[in-house]
Amino acid sequence: MRRLKLLSLTSATAIAAASFAAGHANAAGFYLQEQSTSGQGNAFAGQVATPRDASIVYFNPAGMTKLEGIQMNAGVHLIMPDSDITDTGTTSNITAVGNVNGGNPYSLSPVPNFHISSEMVKDKFWLGLSLSAPFGLGNEYNDGWFGRYDSTETTLHTFDIQPSFAYKVNDALSIGGGISIQYADANLQRSRVVGLNTEATSILDGDDTSLGYNFGILYEPIEGTTLGANYRSGVHHDLKGRAEVSGIAYVPASAELDLPDIAQFGINHKINDKWSVQAGATWYGWNSFDNITVVTGSTTSTTVQNYQTTWAYGVGAEYHHSDKLTLRAGYQFDETPTTDEYRTTLTPDGDRNWFAAGATYKFNDKLSVDFAATYIDVGEETINVTRDPGATASNVVGDTDGHVSIVSLGVNYKF
Repeated sequence: MRRLKLLSLTSATAIAAASFAAGHANAAGFYLQEQSTSGQGNAFAGQVATPRDASIVYFNPAGMTKLEGIQMNAGVHLIMPDSDITDTGTTSNITAVGNVNGGNPYSLSPVPNFHISSEMVKDKFWLGLSLSAPFGLGNEYNDGWFGRYDSTETTLHTFDIQPSFAYKVNDALSIGGGISIQYADANLQRSRVVGLNTEATSILDGDDTSLGYNFGILYEPIEGTTLGANYRSGVHHDLKGRAEVSGIAYVPASAELDLPDIAQFGINHKINDKWSVQAGATWYGWNSFDNITVVTGSTTSTTVQNYQTTWAYGVGAEYHHSDKLTLRAGYQFDETPTTDEYRTTLTPDGDRNWFAAGATYKFNDKLSVDFAATYIDVGEETINVTRDPGATASNVVGDTDGHVSIVSLGVNYKF
């Protein structure tokens, strides 16, 4: 197969626009819950009602009122996804698709996080800060694979700085909130048929910094039972960068990226001095991906996404083995926002079942460490999408299957 040697600027613009529109909807659909190692240990069940450490700043700032003095939490999560897409009938109007398998497009990815909480006015007012990477995607398929007309390589990175506050209204009720300063950066690549046995590589990258907010409450109606709720706004990004085709020419480009709003609800109940149980539900506003409009040069392209709002549900338990050791475990069911009509190879997603276990070991009154391990089974789904409708159209058809393994380590320190 030979590379295209010359393309008009108009063709370059159209190719890149189509690639960007498809890519960002699915990349944005990959939310990273992994912002707390202790929370990871029970699959984030009842996380907004469980202020174990300073990671509560991210999930529900109101929970800082349960933390004395200055406390710090830092962690890293090693995410190891494995995905397999089987060709079940991919076709192209004017070129041979081939039978090259895409392989596992993912590699081991570290997700770091840092949180700090400070009691500013004794038993009344707190300030906190979180550094996190709440959305992300990175995949790269084998050269010449059958789904290359949909995607070949994709990266999306986000970085959040979240200053927060908490106020203790009374012994039962606390409130809190914060703002999110979020940076997003994306690079998307795919192939497009432009002639008989002739392909071009479409590349588009862009970045943006935007703002969001969150607020939460923590309420203890009776001793030993804590209720929590938190709302995190969606963040709108106007990504600006450039579109390039086969290293020949590029044009300025921009696209809208709307990350979903998220509402979380949770309960934590202490049964006795040894046992406590947690439960929670999370709502994701994925319907913000109704469509995506991309502008490259003088060309405007709109791609329908039709993402659906989803719910995730979790249950978990903790066992206080001793003053030094706490054990925990949990399960979560997490719905996919993708639909059969629009699912693509950028995020070959399905409903997810989480199985998690973890522990906290306390060295002394100041220092403790968290450990967690998680296995996520990703349900089997189908892909059936058409790219570049018309004479050079390609139809990517396949079955998906996958799983994710995660190991996490966290450190807590009280100053």
